[in-house]
Amino acid sequence: MLNAMKKLRIHVYEDTYITLIDLCERKRADTEGCQVYSLIKNSKTQLGIRIGNALLSMFVRLGNLVDAWYVFGKMSERNVFTWNVLIGGYAKAGYFDEALDLYNRMLWAGIRPDVYTFPSVLRTYVMTITSVMSACEFVDDERLGKTMHGFATKHVFGKDVSVDNSLIQFYSAIGACDEAEKVFTRIRSKDVVSWTSMISSYVNNKQSEKAIEVYMKMKTENIKPDEITIASVISACASLNLLDLGIELHEFAKTTGLISYAIVANALVDLYSKCKCIDKALEVFKRIPKKNIISSRMVKYGLRYFKIMAENYGIVPNLKHYACVVDLLARAGKLEEAYGFIRKMPIKPDEAIWGALLNACRIYKNFELGELAAQNIFDMVESNVGYYTLLCSFYADNGTWDEVAKLKELMKEKGIINDPGCSWVEVKGKVHAFLTDDQSHPQGKEIYLILNGFYEKMEEITEFDDSKADILCGHSERLAVGFGLLNTAPGVPIRVTKNLYICESCHNLMKFISKLVRREISVRDTECLHHFKDGMCSCGDSGYKPYNSS
Repeated sequence: MLNAMKKLRIHVYEDTYITLIDLCERKRADTEGCQVYSLIKNSKTQLGIRIGNALLSMFVRLGNLVDAWYVFGKMSERNVFTWNVLIGGYAKAGYFDEALDLYNRMLWAGIRPDVYTFPSVLRTYVMTITSVMSACEFVDDERLGKTMHGFATKHVFGKDVSVDNSLIQFYSAIGACDEAEKVFTRIRSKDVVSWTSMISSYVNNKQSEKAIEVYMKMKTENIKPDEITIASVISACASLNLLDLGIELHEFAKTTGLISYAIVANALVDLYSKCKCIDKALEVFKRIPKKNIISSRMVKYGLRYFKIMAENYGIVPNLKHYACVVDLLARAGKLEEAYGFIRKMPIKPDEAIWGALLNACRIYKNFELGELAAQNIFDMVESNVGYYTLLCSFYADNGTWDEVAKLKELMKEKGIINDPGCSWVEVKGKVHAFLTDDQSHPQGKEIYLILNGFYEKMEEITEFDDSKADILCGHSERLAVGFGLLNTAPGVPIRVTKNLYICESCHNLMKFISKLVRREISVRDTECLHHFKDGMCSCGDSGYKPYNSS
């Protein structure tokens, strides 16, 4: 249309150009935007401030900094909006030195920054500081940043929360948490970015206790956290080994959908790893839709060290080294790669190597490869109770209870004694232990009476089948929980540790009890920590031994 108007010598007004430019920007119409610019460039030697700003905004939004810079150079007049757009464009594209240079040129031109200038420039300082480790550059940026803070405090502080948030991030980057705290305290209307910036500041500067405190205050203000908030608080929990709060955040992330963000999943993997819940960490890792470099780099490091061990230091790998590599690959879900590694080993793999593969096959539900590993273990192991228990777990996970029964019979024939189910609970500073079907405890009658009451109430709702679950569970945790309920005040959490896996029937019972009596119950079995609250478990109903009720 514009070409036709030109051919017919119809005058195109500036407002028409600006409207078309705005439309191209909103529609991300790169080609059409360039065509409009071409017509303007051919008809004007210099650009006025209105049309120049419109073109500048369009090119920055489209990521075309070359033409944006050309437009900037042709403008006969520039205002603070002009500089803000270009500074923001360079900062967003990662050209931090250029953005800082533009800011300095803006000051030299006598243009006073406004509330929209500071976030972009301070963000540039933050990125520069975190990416450049040179001492002299660090000091220069710190002085410039503090100069900006002085200017912002005098002219625009408190007028726009984005400026304040950027100042918090800046002071965090240079390790000045006290200054960041002062800025945070003076913000009247804090948004989620304000709270998150302060939490991240404490976490990044190894003040995790304060990060937790700020998060708790944030909850009282009813500010809805985002994925960065949750990831930061989980990181604080990891550094303090606050597993219970971490599990609570995990549940919140699943409920709100924030678990889909890699930053949250990575933080959870770190939390569970540091709290020794390796299988829980692997479970989260396995469910990350697109694993990034943080999630997988440890596998690469491990393989690299294994390689240079022999090539650079002349250390000949033994079976333990090979077992570590197989375990590394298998736990990361690289089962076929782990099996391929085993097949290429120059020495015969032992039961520890096949056991590492079998355990991962159990976790990742690869029954076919798991059976192959199991058969190799059968050919090697005569009386190791640990491997027979692992085999039982593998077959139980896959619902092949006939195989579990055969293994139990074989263990009896060979005189292999399995560990009895045992659970521990601490009440009033004293640890109490309970074995499977324990009748010896002084409060045994009261414990069984309270448990039978729960069984009766559960049977009104669903079937309750314990027969096959006995093989792997033993139900000793029920006795420990019953004792805890009898000997603690209402509302006091009950924490139990057991030496075997928790079965599905016990898992369902714990959920039922937690909802019925409004108690938090934690059961740490050999695989993970189960946190029961209001009829739900932190494992998402995926961390127990299933039973077949047929």
